[in-house]
Amino acid sequence: MEKESRFKFESVQDAESLRRYLEALTAGFASGDIRFSSRDGEVALHPRGMIGFLVEAKSSGGRMKLHLKFSWREGSADSEIEDSLTIAAGEAGDEP
Repeated sequence: MEKESRFKFESVQDAESLRRYLEALTAGFASGDIRFSSRDGEVALHPRGMIGFLVEAKSSGGRMKLHLKFSWREGSADSEIEDSLTIAAGEAGDEP
């Protein structure tokens, strides 16, 4: 059994930098290999099979929050998809 590895990175980034991170995650899910590294350490993850997905979006008093969480077990078998979700980009300048 592999020892536990943890990685955490927190910073303030512009939208373009975040888009590049999300593209890297997308490519990592497609290849089955996602690697995170910073000067404080690194961890490699290998997503395969069915992957749990949680999305939370919150808007309160001018503060916005988006939380994405993915979880899976190594060696997990494929199973049936439980539900569907639609995520769409709004038009530039769309604000309530």
